[in-house]
Amino acid sequence: MSLSLIDTIKIFINTAVRITPVGLYAGAAMSGVVFNDFRGLLLFGGFLANELIGLGYKMVLRGVSNPQCALLYSETGTPFVLPSPITQTVGFFAGFFYMDMYYNNTFNALKFFLISALQLLTIYSRINVGCKTLLDAVYCTLIGMLSGVIYYSLVKDYYKADYMNQTITQANTAINNFFSIS
Repeated sequence: MSLSLIDTIKIFINTAVRITPVGLYAGAAMSGVVFNDFRGLLLFGGFLANELIGLGYKMVLRGVSNPQCALLYSETGTPFVLPSPITQTVGFFAGFFYMDMYYNNTFNALKFFLISALQLLTIYSRINVGCKTLLDAVYCTLIGMLSGVIYYSLVKDYYKADYMNQTITQANTAINNFFSIS
């Protein structure tokens, strides 16, 4: 059996989308730890909060894991599925950075279109592998975007490149002390 070029492209897209959350988590964590950038740690904390939200509504609604959505399979064939759907994670990432552009009053066309393309590819891939329907994928993306918008609104005062070197306001001293690393 030989694969056509279109099948090969689909396989590549589906595999890339499947490992996207791991790449986003690792990138945010490494940005915070290796490059000592507090923004990376805030974004990683947001990803963890998003996973907890996904786990929460999966537990409340008694959701069943679709084996087509698995990130990995064990030797016995048991699927490992992240608590938050991949479309929700990418939606969180998009919502967070859209709000960053909005609050900074800058529009970076390259960033906007790359993140939007990542969203569309993720939705397509999840539908293509039978993990989600179109409605499910859009719903999870919107939940993720809403979570990203809310999370950015909560941490926008701390999401600065030079946050460690400045005090935001006197009223936020207790919050600044809580978020200080030293």
